[in-house]
Amino acid sequence: MIAAYILLNGMVMNKTKDRIRIFNSFEEAKATEIQNIIKQSPIDRLRHTVELILRVYQVSREDLKSRTATGKIRIIKAG
Repeated sequence: MIAAYILLNGMVMNKTKDRIRIFNSFEEAKATEIQNIIKQSPIDRLRHTVELILRVYQVSREDLKSRTATGKIRIIKAG
């Protein structure tokens, strides 16, 4: 679950892809976010982490599949 916190008229809003929930404070919003993370399975959390890494480095799954296995780790520096 990807969440964004928005402060609107003294209320904290948590915007996810499918709903907007309004909280009374950032602390309440953070506690809810922690509970949602705890409810996720470790596999789902890893899946979300991989998707984030792919987006950050602008790499698609097809790019990963087209690479050949060399048995080595490559570190690619941007810019």
